[in-house]
Formats: sequence, C-alpha cells, structure tokens
Amino acid sequence: MKSAVLFSVIVVLSLAGCTKRQGSDIRHGTLHVLATESHLPLVQQLVSDYRSIYPGVSITVGGASTRGAIVEMVNDSVYCIVVDRRLNDEERRAAQKAELIVGETEIARDALVVLVHPQNIVASLSTADLGLILSGQTTLWSKFPGSKLNGAIELCLTGRNSGLYEMVTHNFFTIQKDVPLAAVAASQDSVLQYVAVNPEALGIVSFAVWKDTTQSASQRWKKNVRTVDLLATDADGVVSAVKATQRSIYDRVYPLTYSLYIYTSEKTPGTAYGFSAFVAGDIGQRDFLYAGLVPKTMPYRTIQLTQE
Repeated sequence: MKSAVLFSVIVVLSLAGCTKRQGSDIRHGTLHVLATESHLPLVQQLVSDYRSIYPGVSITVGGASTRGAIVEMVNDSVYCIVVDRRLNDEERRAAQKAELIVGETEIARDALVVLVHPQNIVASLSTADLGLILSGQTTLWSKFPGSKLNGAIELCLTGRNSGLYEMVTHNFFTIQKDVPLAAVAASQDSVLQYVAVNPEALGIVSFAVWKDTTQSASQRWKKNVRTVDLLATDADGVVSAVKATQRSIYDRVYPLTYSLYIYTSEKTPGTAYGFSAFVAGDIGQRDFLYAGLVPKTMPYRTIQLTQE
C-alpha cells in the first residue's frame, strides 16, 4: 500500500485536560484521533480494536468537520486525522509553512448516495441531472415526470466546511455559487431526518452513513428514506442505472465514489504512526469491509463474500 506525503485520516493527539505527551510510543503512548462525523462510528471501532491489541495505549476519538480536522492538524494540535478528502492546495501550503511532515495513506473507498422520500418514486438520475439540481438550474420535481411530484426540490446537505459539501461542489461537480439549500444539516444523520419528513426533499450522505447500523435514531429515519440509482455509461457506451453497493464502489462503476485517508504529522514515529499502520493493515482493513465499505488492500474475493 502506498503512503504519500500529505493529508487524510485524522487522529487528534492533543486531548483537552490530558497531562501526558501524546504519541511518544506506539504501544504505550497517548493519542486523540479526529474523524469526520460520517465515519466516526467506524473509527471508534478501529480504535477499540487497536486498544485490544495494545492495552497500554491511551487513545480517544472525536468528531469534527473535514475542514476543522485538517485545521487542527495544520495547527499542530493533533497528529492523526481520518477524513473524506485529500488536502487541497491551500492546506498543503499551510502544512509546509508550518514545517510539518505529513503522512498520507489511502485506507478505503466510500461513495455518496442520493436520498429521497418514499413518496418520490423517481427511479434514477443522471449525474448531469444531479449537477443541474445542485447548481440551482433545475428547481422543480416536474422536470422529472417519474417522481410524480410537482413542487420545489428541497435540497439538504451538510455545511460548507464538511467534506461532503466540498466533494459535491469541487470534486464531482464544478459549482461556482453556493448550493441553493432548503436546509443546512448539522450532520449527515440530520440529512436523513430531513428527507424522512419532507416528501419533496433530496439529500446526499455517504454510503458509510447509509450502511451504519450503530445509531438507533438513524435506523428509524432510514425506514422512511430511499436511495436513488445513478445512470452510468459503460465501456461499450451502454447507459444503465447503477445502485450504490460494495461491489459497484469496488468496480468504480458507481459514479460518486471517493477515497478515505488517514493523515499523521508526528515529528518522530509514535502512537499516531502505529495507529495509521494498524488501520492500513489486515485487522483495520477488515473493519472497513464489515462496515460495508471497500477496503484499500483486501482481496477482491473477500468482497464477494459479503451481503449487500
């Protein structure tokens, strides 16, 4: 597995009220990990597994926006983060100015899924259609007769500092203006809630959040939300509707796939480095597999054994 120099998973080493120096030793140091809220339950599981092997390590996890986690690392407040995008040019320059040696490791693949209310029966959307909705050029459900709706499309996303918002506006689409949101959600779980109670809503969350079963409240909202397939063109020019699944993400036939990263910024190898290596190793990679995501290093035949 390749490790490059610069940004991605977040482990925050500076704990509030912690008197011990963080990251001094792989087996006996202290560490605080920052993770994007959409992947926080998964990172908590990774931390639990790491501590079961190295009980002498004091390690905790906190949630943050993607931008917030990266800022904490660039400010040398944390040494390890788990995030849903790579550092941008501005963040890389800030890290270089701070003379940080940042280690970047790709650890898994995730995807964005489009959500609607069950009363909306639109079967699929093209990425071009989705781009028009997100840019505000298409504002009514009547543009999609299959929806059987006529009202305004009520967009709901997380805020501008979230990785999801940045991926939507910069990675998958080029949107110059602010996305015309009907609601700005505090978390991706809140996106689920908004769509569940608003028949004309359209929301976007990560596949990790959609597959997560650890949050009982979210499970209730999911019963009144459904995903929309995305149209994709294969190598032969055939257009078909693709559902977000572990297999379609692995094959990269689902259009809105992206990578997760873990970043470390320790001056000398310590607890953050050890945790990063663990996440990229066999046990850590299995956690991603069991969570329904696509691990970076697990063999393809293992993915075939899981149920969607």
